[in-house]
Amino acid sequence: MEIKPRKKSDCGGIIMMPLKVNIPDPNDKSWEETKCPECGAVCWKRPLPKGFREDMFNGKMCTMCALKRGLR
Repeated sequence: MEIKPRKKSDCGGIIMMPLKVNIPDPNDKSWEETKCPECGAVCWKRPLPKGFREDMFNGKMCTMCALKRGLR
């Protein structure tokens, strides 16, 4: 598995959402509480960086599910 910064030319991949258990009270108030579509864990939906759109990714899930998916 390789984790590296995303380039605007990349497509596919998974948006990783931080788990609330790891970050119970984020400093950034733009984060929205949500649930992982894979496991149902409570996590944070963050705004995408400028220049990125959700359709550039294959979906989103919590950090643990995304890491497990990367190991398959």
